[in-house]
Amino acid sequence: VIKRLPKPSLVILDDLLLSIDEKYLSELFTKKSHHQNFSIVFVTQNLFEKKIKVARQNAQYIVIMRSPNSVLSVRNIGSQLFPKKLDYFLDSYRQATNIPYGYLLIDMHASSDPTLRLRTNIFKDDNEKIIFIPKNGV
Repeated sequence: VIKRLPKPSLVILDDLLLSIDEKYLSELFTKKSHHQNFSIVFVTQNLFEKKIKVARQNAQYIVIMRSPNSVLSVRNIGSQLFPKKLDYFLDSYRQATNIPYGYLLIDMHASSDPTLRLRTNIFKDDNEKIIFIPKNGV
């Protein structure tokens, strides 16, 4: 199906896809998306589901929203991505998700400016863009 899509394309997958073969999902995120010119948006309720580990590790952007039953998952992703700056990450998450429908964008793209790793209000209609910077610099 993906081979027949016009290029470039945006493919949106949700976690109901967990019935998919783990190897194929891994190929989508590591090889196919790069070589076949498409991007993937993957929506999940559980970032730590075993089958999506490769997808999570290869994600260039992660958006997390407030979910009271996911406190440990948020802490885990912060520990993995910001091991020496966990407090900075958790504080950014709390501030970004303190309002209804608030979100924290985690930018892990290799070419992105490291000072822009954590931000919110990224859309054109948002009044002010917010970038979270650690107190002791980058």
